[in-house]
Amino acid sequence: MTRNVFAVVFGIVLAVLLIMVVETIGHNVYPPPTHIDFTNMEEMTAYLDELPTGALLFVMAAWLIGTLGGGLLACFIARDRPLAFASMVGGTVLFATVYTLVQIPHPMWFSITSVVAICVVSYLTGRLGALFIRT
Repeated sequence: MTRNVFAVVFGIVLAVLLIMVVETIGHNVYPPPTHIDFTNMEEMTAYLDELPTGALLFVMAAWLIGTLGGGLLACFIARDRPLAFASMVGGTVLFATVYTLVQIPHPMWFSITSVVAICVVSYLTGRLGALFIRT
C-alpha cells in the first residue's frame, strides 16, 4: 500500500518537474513580452492569439513529457498494474491541463489536441511500463 502511494506521489512530482523544465526552455526560446499583465484576461487572450505555434508546441511537449516521465516512474515504483499507475499520473496532468485551458483561453486546436494527446500518452505509458515490468 505504501509503495503504491509513493509511486503516485513521486510520479506526479516528477511530472510537474519535467513540465516546469520543458516550459522554462520554451520561455527561453519564445520569451514572453515584458509589458504584459498576466492577471488581465484580455491581455492574455491577445497574447495567446499572437503566440507562435512553436511556443504552444513547447507547452504541449511539456505536458506530454511530464505525463510520460511521471507515469513511467510510477510504474517502476509500483511494479504492479502499470496502466493504473500511469493513468493516475496522466489523470492528474490532464486535470491540471483542463483547468489551465478553462482559466486561460487557448486556441481550440491546441485545447483539443492537448487533451487527446495526454490521454493517448498516458495509455501508452502504461503499456510501455508493462513491457519493462515483465522483463
